[in-house]
Amino acid sequence: MKDVFFGLAEQYDTGSIPSVAINASGQVLEVHKNEEGYKLYYRFGNLNKATISWGASHHYDDGNTPAIAMNNRGVAVEVHKNQAGSTLYYHVGDVTSNGVNWHGSHEYDSGIEPNVAVNDDGIVVEVHKTQSPFSNGLYYHVGQVNGNKVDWHASHEYDSGSVPQVALNNNGYVVEVHQSQSKSKVWYHVGRVNGSKIDFGSSHEFGSGTAPSVALTDDETVIAVWSQGGKLYQRQGQINGTQIDWQSDAIEFDDGQRPSVGIANNTAVQVHPSETILYGLWYSTSLLTNRGSWMQDRLGELGNKTVSELTLPASHDSGMYKGGLAVFGKTQDLSIKGQLEAGVRYFDLRPKWTGSKFVIYHGPITGPDLSEVLADIRSYCQQGHQELAILKFSHFDDINSDNYPIFRQQVEDAIGSWMVKTKPEGKRLAEGTLNDYVKDGCAMMVAIGNDLAIEQPQQGFWVYKDWDSDAVAEADLTVFDEYSDKISFSAMKQDQFRKFEEFTGKCKEDPSVPCDLFLLSWTLTPPTAVWPVSKEANRALGSAMVELPEKNQYGKIVNLLYVDYVEYARVTDVAIAQNNTNQL
Repeated sequence: MKDVFFGLAEQYDTGSIPSVAINASGQVLEVHKNEEGYKLYYRFGNLNKATISWGASHHYDDGNTPAIAMNNRGVAVEVHKNQAGSTLYYHVGDVTSNGVNWHGSHEYDSGIEPNVAVNDDGIVVEVHKTQSPFSNGLYYHVGQVNGNKVDWHASHEYDSGSVPQVALNNNGYVVEVHQSQSKSKVWYHVGRVNGSKIDFGSSHEFGSGTAPSVALTDDETVIAVWSQGGKLYQRQGQINGTQIDWQSDAIEFDDGQRPSVGIANNTAVQVHPSETILYGLWYSTSLLTNRGSWMQDRLGELGNKTVSELTLPASHDSGMYKGGLAVFGKTQDLSIKGQLEAGVRYFDLRPKWTGSKFVIYHGPITGPDLSEVLADIRSYCQQGHQELAILKFSHFDDINSDNYPIFRQQVEDAIGSWMVKTKPEGKRLAEGTLNDYVKDGCAMMVAIGNDLAIEQPQQGFWVYKDWDSDAVAEADLTVFDEYSDKISFSAMKQDQFRKFEEFTGKCKEDPSVPCDLFLLSWTLTPPTAVWPVSKEANRALGSAMVELPEKNQYGKIVNLLYVDYVEYARVTDVAIAQNNTNQL
């Protein structure tokens, strides 16, 4: 199932009341008001992998509550209220390759809280709230772009509430969202443009909160975002008549307030102000894609690439997702199945023998039973995906030559049908192509970071060694994996960037052995909880991969994007971008 997840955002400006639009060419247009005055600014940017390369901020008018829309034919429409009164104005702009040429502003109505949408036929839909202190009426206009103006039809009242927002697609479908006036609830209407009017269905509640925003694709996929208590939420659904079939409950993705969202060509972007009074403006992007089958859906582009030519989303301490006392060692929110469905394809699993069973652990903290982890992997594989994942078992605790066969048998019994048990003749494990491994379905590559795999070899249990091991000659898979051991994000980033630049693709103690994969350890090492310190690193992953060269001086790439709390780093979206694939 295609879905979006915006994850943690990066700051791009200061100001208030931002609004954003995106077109199919990857151009992004944002407008906002300054912090405390009434100056309106716009910023123009371009999608760049899993982030946005923003241009400078430009003052274009004075006013309040600006909103922006943009189509795929070079037309932008902006609406706003005047500074202190209730007069509504609009601009039409010509979108160029590097910005917008704005035409003059025109008054079109009275009201407050305007919002606007435009499609490729130049049809414009505008919504606003009445300025009357005695009414909560919501109104809409339909219009048509005509050169540097909009020919507006009459306004029509359609509901009551506040902070209305609207989306329009090329089939004439309209989705409007707003918050109720007396309670913190968010509502939607679905309608369709019919000449000078919109045939709206009845309103439906879809969440608790305030200040909703909505985006709509031409296949009638709906993306809604809103805020509640300083947190941001998202929900996705599909138009069905005059209602929306929601695919999930509300999902929290960041802190903030009053978000705005746009979508085009299977890429969504959202912007929002800080949840505090610091006036920061933040953005993030998300693919509209099925992350659970991202490899399979792109086999035409990725299938002939070797494992060492791929960039994979990787989770650090993959099994440490439990609550309770285990929260002290928590590094992930999602179960192993949840991580697989979120696109993770490299797992850091640390098994321990308790005397009666195998568990996953980190330091003194015990996570889930190994049986739970294996059941998750089995359940995912049974769905019939053509996906490759590497399961690295390392940091073995109390596992010896006597109980290792029991461990091995438990793995074999649970997922043996999907284990990678052969590799292309005469090649290293990482020299096989994606097609080689997934031709028959799901492929789980089990790599054992313990000499027991050498002493007690068995088909499908490959020998893993770190790049600086003395025994790399006996390894089937070698990985450069050196974390920074820092709590400072800037120090970690500098450390990992330097290590990538110096990575030769050869093992340290025996340069005759290739180091198959480079792991970018995008993790911080706090003395206490991981979540608070992981946020800064996770926010910056997308932009960091634009800053870092795709290939270093030795022609090597980053193979493993290794993070805590994988979904908040948008690690799968970043990996898809690194692999230079289309955005299905």
